[in-house]
Amino acid sequence: MTQKLLVIGTVLLIHTAAAHAQQSGPLPDAGPPGAQGFPPAYAPPPGYQPPAGSGQQPYYGPGPTYGAPPTYGPPSGYGPPPGHYPPPNYYYRYPPPPPRLVTDRPFTLGGGIGFGGLSSKDAYGTTTTTNGMAYTFRLGFGLRPGLLLLWDVEGSIVNRNGSATSQTANFAALQIFATHRLFLKAGFGLAEVVRNDAYSGYDTVSDWGGAAMAGLGYELIQGWNWSLDIEATVTGARYTYNNVDETWTNWSLVNFAINFF
Repeated sequence: MTQKLLVIGTVLLIHTAAAHAQQSGPLPDAGPPGAQGFPPAYAPPPGYQPPAGSGQQPYYGPGPTYGAPPTYGPPSGYGPPPGHYPPPNYYYRYPPPPPRLVTDRPFTLGGGIGFGGLSSKDAYGTTTTTNGMAYTFRLGFGLRPGLLLLWDVEGSIVNRNGSATSQTANFAALQIFATHRLFLKAGFGLAEVVRNDAYSGYDTVSDWGGAAMAGLGYELIQGWNWSLDIEATVTGARYTYNNVDETWTNWSLVNFAINFF
C-alpha cells in the first residue's frame, strides 16, 4: 500500500513539473506576431516576416479609415460683408424719368377776357371811373419750373357817353408760382390810351406813357399741356397830353384765361 501511494505521488509530481515548465518557458525567437494573441484586424498578413535585426516588433496593421468630412453651406442670412457690393449688372435698365411738373413750362401762350374797368385822373384831380370789359394776352418762356418770363398785354375798354375809350399796356413781366396753382405776376412797360370822342367828329386821340402792372391768379384746371385760370390785375400809366399830366388806371377784376404750354 505504501508503495502504491509513493508511485502515485511520484507521477503527480512529474506531471506538475511538466505543466509548470510549459507555462513559464521563453517566447520563441521567430514566428508570426499573430501568435501573440493580437486581434484579427491588427494581425500581420500571411507570410509576413519582420526585418532582420529589428527584434520582435508587433504589427498593428493599417489604421482605421475615415470618410470625407461633411460639407457645410453658408449660414442662413449670410450676405456680402459691409462695404462690398455685388458685381454690376450690365443689362440694367434705367428707370424712366419722372413726369414733368405742371409748372415746368418751357413755352407758354395764352389769353382771356373778363370784367374790368378804366379810371382816369386829370391834372386838376378829377377822377372818372367806368366799368367795362378787360382782356389779356401773354407769350412766355420758362426760366425754371415755376418761373416764367412773359410778354404780357393787359387792357380794358369802356363806353363813356357814347365814346369808346381803351387803355392797352405791354409789359416785360415775371410770373411766379407760389404753389402749384396760385401765381403772382408783375411787370414794367408802355401803355397806350385811345379815346374815340363823339363830340369831336369821332376823331381818335392816342397817347403813350410808362406803365406798371401787378396781379395774381389761380389755375382752376390744369391739364398736361394746358390750363384755365382766373386772375385779377391792376395797371397804372402816366401820360402828358398838351403839356398836361394825366394818370390812367385799368384793371381786370375777373379775367378767365386759357394757357397752352
